[in-house]
Amino acid sequence: MIQFLYQYVNKGSLRTLSFILAIILTLVLLFNFNLFSTQLRTTNPFWVIFILWGVVCGWIHGIGFEINRTFWQIVFFPYFGYFAFLFAMVVHYT
Repeated sequence: MIQFLYQYVNKGSLRTLSFILAIILTLVLLFNFNLFSTQLRTTNPFWVIFILWGVVCGWIHGIGFEINRTFWQIVFFPYFGYFAFLFAMVVHYT
């Protein structure tokens, strides 16, 4: 099942989306670090780890890294990364 879902996401347009979202969230972390860290300081540390994990998922999927093992495909599944990006943007801009 995960092989099918991962191959469905393994398309060029979704890889480009992952790459662009990873760049945006990385730039937000780097250039607006004070505001971003101030807002994240009051949240649960697990949410911060979740956002960073989403950035890692975005970079891995966006640069085209091929994952062969099913376990690692589950850990770095791009839809989890997209959800983390969405959560990070909601936390950052509200």
